[in-house]
Amino acid sequence: MKNSLTILVVASALASTAHAQSSVTAYGKVDLGLVLDSGNAAGKSLRLSSGIGGGSRLGFRGEEDLVGANKAAFQLETGFCADSAAASAFCTGSNNFMGRQAHLDLTTAYGKLVAGRQYSLGYLTATTLDPFSNGYAGQVENTDGKGSYLVDTSGTRLNNSVAYTTPTFSGLNAAVEFALGEATGNWRANREVGATVGYANGPIYAALSYYGVDNSNGQGQSRRTTTGGATYDFGVVKLAGLVQKVGGEPTGGNRIDALNWMAGATVPVAGGRIMGSIVRHDDRTSLQKDATQWGIGYIYPLSKRTSLYTAYAHIANRNHAGFLVGNATDTGTGTRAFNLGASHNF
Repeated sequence: MKNSLTILVVASALASTAHAQSSVTAYGKVDLGLVLDSGNAAGKSLRLSSGIGGGSRLGFRGEEDLVGANKAAFQLETGFCADSAAASAFCTGSNNFMGRQAHLDLTTAYGKLVAGRQYSLGYLTATTLDPFSNGYAGQVENTDGKGSYLVDTSGTRLNNSVAYTTPTFSGLNAAVEFALGEATGNWRANREVGATVGYANGPIYAALSYYGVDNSNGQGQSRRTTTGGATYDFGVVKLAGLVQKVGGEPTGGNRIDALNWMAGATVPVAGGRIMGSIVRHDDRTSLQKDATQWGIGYIYPLSKRTSLYTAYAHIANRNHAGFLVGNATDTGTGTRAFNLGASHNF
């Protein structure tokens, strides 16, 4: 009896220790609102849209302590449409199973190594600098190249990728990434690379990043993007600026040469925050498909997890440029868009 009791106590202690050293958490986001598009020759569009500020998602993340201060972790995240049982043209937030993120991590005193499907370093830089965080009608991504080139100039998420991030020294760190194209017989085809250097200290954040992807024959880069910028939080207003140089030679496509810039601000008002920006796309090719976007929005938190939001943006295209006002998961249908909705994180 005494031996059985001793074994039970030891087993319970070991189970408690194992539980303290590892954890798995389920989390998610439901974002749903109205989108009113105009400025399309076919007319206006009014719809209920999922993922305006950020894609609706369900995810799992876990972490386990290893020997010393080392840690192993994972993240699995899938998107879904909160307004429909099936993915639609207006809910494209990586709705394949675990299509948002799926990666395994290892953290040591020498840095962090992440392998799998993950956000690109260039996308993370642009998202951090953008007052709209690459969501809502005013996002900087509306004019960063998608409208005229039908490509994603910052990579967003990379498949088959490995990324390494250094430890942070006095607010400064760096990272590199590499994604295999996995084309048989040509390892350079569709290969993606990236790097970033960032600095965060008190009210200051600054970053410089590079993203490039080789074309399908592996004989050049179909696009390359260098993004740099900074934010400074004065308390009463947070200012943000971004400059982005885009180039490339797509296989069988037109040469890409453009300069984008963004100036924006975030202002705390009445318990929420106003966000606004002006974005300029300067096409340096002979086509000169230029565009200018301005956007404004407001987010009001009802609690730590639930917020109401509204946003509006307008794009002025030149020389038949095809930029549209979209949001985090919606490419948009017109040159003007109004958003009104709510999001809940769990």
